[in-house]
Amino acid sequence: MYNLNFYILIWILIALFLMPFVALCSGFVAYQAIQEYISGHKDKEKLLRDIKYLISTLKGNPSKTSIDEVIDGFKKYFNPFGDISKDSKEYQNRIEFISALAWCNNIDIDTVVKLREEFSKINPNFKKEIETAVGAALKNREEKK
Repeated sequence: MYNLNFYILIWILIALFLMPFVALCSGFVAYQAIQEYISGHKDKEKLLRDIKYLISTLKGNPSKTSIDEVIDGFKKYFNPFGDISKDSKEYQNRIEFISALAWCNNIDIDTVVKLREEFSKINPNFKKEIETAVGAALKNREEKK
């Protein structure tokens, strides 16, 4: 019907008119992906601020990366015990975390001992309690095997 050049011209014009639409859609999809990544990262940070979440992660069967995230979260948000009393719930949660860390089978004993010394060094007022919690957990861990 028409010359081949006419069809080529129509295809080129259609492609030119659709390029802004394709670019806009691609930009929108990229923006949504970035927003989901950022919100997922914020949710993860919020979870790492919850010590009960950290404890429950260790009581399961965590992977090496999740163990590292949990330990980093504890060091970042909970490690310096500060002036909390030994009767407070915060203190009990922190000791429970340290005990769960020592109890976790996916962490080798050398790492647990290294972390115990690090926690004791940062919290000299609670050194005996930290060492007792780790020692009892390691003893029970060995008896379990």
